[in-house]
Amino acid sequence: MTLMTKVRCVGHAGRALAPSLASSRTTASSARRTNVRYGNKSARTTTTRTTRTTTSSTSTSASGGGGLVASCPELEAIVKAEVVSCADESKTVNLGELWSQKDGERHVLVFLSHFGDLTSWEYAQKLRDNMDELVEKGGGGVSVIGLGSASNGRKFAELLDFPLANLYADSNGLLYKELGFAEGFLPDANVSPYVKLLGMLTGFGSPGTIQEVIRGYVGDRDSKQIFDSSLFNILGEGYQRPMELATLRLSNMIALGPLAPKGAPKSGVLPNWSELVSDEKLICQQGGTLAFSGAKLIHIQRDQGILKYADIDVLLEALDKEYQDVVEGLE
Repeated sequence: MTLMTKVRCVGHAGRALAPSLASSRTTASSARRTNVRYGNKSARTTTTRTTRTTTSSTSTSASGGGGLVASCPELEAIVKAEVVSCADESKTVNLGELWSQKDGERHVLVFLSHFGDLTSWEYAQKLRDNMDELVEKGGGGVSVIGLGSASNGRKFAELLDFPLANLYADSNGLLYKELGFAEGFLPDANVSPYVKLLGMLTGFGSPGTIQEVIRGYVGDRDSKQIFDSSLFNILGEGYQRPMELATLRLSNMIALGPLAPKGAPKSGVLPNWSELVSDEKLICQQGGTLAFSGAKLIHIQRDQGILKYADIDVLLEALDKEYQDVVEGLE
């Protein structure tokens, strides 16, 4: 099967859900000017853990990260892992060296799914729009890793105006498996990844995806409105209106040209599939989000399926709580 045929397979699968898939904003500053906002629900991710207790009593030495000591299994895997900087393809980075792991130094590690995934696009847009607050509360910074090559990552950043300095590429996904991230539908079956992806789009091995698709159609009064648009304002303001999230996702999938919401990407996933995806075996692998304070894991959210990415509000709450704990400890 040629790549174009495979892309068409994804296109056909995507069109089955097309009215329900899209997202937006041009830059961190321009999005504020256009008032593009994104809804967030804590029910979006089914596996969320925030921990306040240090696990230093069970610390184990890790071989990577320049002699760093891991205080949990997740950190032990991370300090041994290497990724490639999307800003400089010649630069290989040890993840454990992205922050010092000294007490109180916070750092957020976001593991996206592959660079051509609608989930990654939607989540990355939210990360971009909340980057200033994440960096402020994260203290040590935010690092975002996506599945694919550095070239895939650069195209991803170009289309979404995502900061390259924060972006890294993982070409094999082995760390994702070590971190226990969901592998999607029938991970060990010897069938085409596109068949598995189609199953996930219909809810198999991807819990909550169908409900999330429906939410895009019917709206959600517990989530923030997305666009300041007279079209959607007919249905009221101050909440996620019917069809609003679906329009956002459709714009991410194919780009709507002159019909696109203000701040939407100039082009979508499907027209750029070959430049966003380099290894089809990774298209079903899911990601997750971790936050550390020093060597202590303070928060983890594991994504369970398509469109079921981590809730940024929950992440910010965990970072803020840890910051307050550190401040109180200094008083």
